[in-house]
Amino acid sequence: MNRRSFLQTSVYVPAGLFLTGNGLAQALGLLSPGNVVKLRCLGNIEGPRFLDGHTANGTVGLAPNSHPPYTGTSWQLMDAGQGAIALRCLGDIEGRRFLDGHTADGTVGLAPNTHPPYTGTRWQVMEAGQGAVALRCLGDIEGRRFLDGHTADGAVGLAPNTHPPYTGTRWAVF
Repeated sequence: MNRRSFLQTSVYVPAGLFLTGNGLAQALGLLSPGNVVKLRCLGNIEGPRFLDGHTANGTVGLAPNSHPPYTGTSWQLMDAGQGAIALRCLGDIEGRRFLDGHTADGTVGLAPNTHPPYTGTRWQVMEAGQGAVALRCLGDIEGRRFLDGHTADGAVGLAPNTHPPYTGTRWAVF
């Protein structure tokens, strides 16, 4: 099946279906290298929700849906070693591709590759309860760590934890 027909026939599957029993192990099985996923922010404020990489300028935001022109909402999972993943944006425009958390200042962008100095391109998938996952940045510099969607304004950053008021740190995967 080609990428286009996969994306056209993909069905929303709540991450909770895969997070029963040994939830983290099952999530890592679902989130295995090579798979293409979409991430929907579960923040409690209405607004855009889909993680969207802007490959032309290396930024990341939230899109209102995952259909064109929001081609940066598809992410290919890659093995980043030691149980970590990297997320490669599949946007149509050439440019930076790898989700990169900047732990020193709490921002998020796209990096051109996953090699140093881009240590924020490695992510740990964590169970976040009620069928959600959290993505913890494994960057070398201490600071904020959890991918946090700001549904009120469509921005994305890093939060210090996954507790309220950081409701945008919970993500549905499909």
